[in-house]
Amino acid sequence: MNFQRLLRIDWDVIAGIIAAVMAMMLSFLGLATANVAQGIILLLLALLLVRDLRDESRGHRLFEHVDLVRRHLSSVQGAMKPSDVHLIDPKNLRPAFAQFAGDLYGDVTWFNFCCQMFRRQEIFDATLRPIFDNPHVTSVHLLCNPDERHHWDTDVLPKLQACDGTRKLQGPFWGDIRGSVSFILGDIGGDGRNEALVAILDEPFAAYNTGPTVPRYILRLTSTCELVAHIEEVARHATSDFRSDVEAAAESGSRRR
Repeated sequence: MNFQRLLRIDWDVIAGIIAAVMAMMLSFLGLATANVAQGIILLLLALLLVRDLRDESRGHRLFEHVDLVRRHLSSVQGAMKPSDVHLIDPKNLRPAFAQFAGDLYGDVTWFNFCCQMFRRQEIFDATLRPIFDNPHVTSVHLLCNPDERHHWDTDVLPKLQACDGTRKLQGPFWGDIRGSVSFILGDIGGDGRNEALVAILDEPFAAYNTGPTVPRYILRLTSTCELVAHIEEVARHATSDFRSDVEAAAESGSRRR
């Protein structure tokens, strides 16, 4: 038994038990008078009183330490603010996307929509279909590169036509999109504040296969993130410019006829 274990033993209780046993033995043998027995009883009571006073002092000190820790913890929690950018790893891509798609309200914009990515039905069912099936979504704007037209006709449109919410589709709008950033922008929860899912279609955030580039990591930007305002501006200008190109092409076609 080491020294620390010896210190944890309640020696006053042991001393009280020994004194009580000795008093009983002396009284049984007739070697102790009533005064001796009373003295032993008083000694036991004194030991119990000292023990209670010591425990009460320990309790007060413990309470002070707990209160100090609680106040420090409250100050730390008050100084902390929730993160406005969350990195979603490959294991959580599908559940995170499903939750985002299910919480969308109103108008949704998908910038740099990669049509090739939806060649496989399971990817379509896990990403694009939940947005169209969401009853709170009223319109979906898809902004695409012109070189995706063939893949739109063969890989996306037939799958969309099998969905109930196809009427929500706005576009696709074709335009020159430079860079490797794709994002989905929409109102989460119906409170009028947009959030975004951002995919960087380049290493190390995406994987290159024989087919299309597939995101491995996605950034979720909450409404408090300063970057969301810039994304809203990009989506607004791109939608306006692409619509103008579509209308101009339509007007030119009607004049030729």
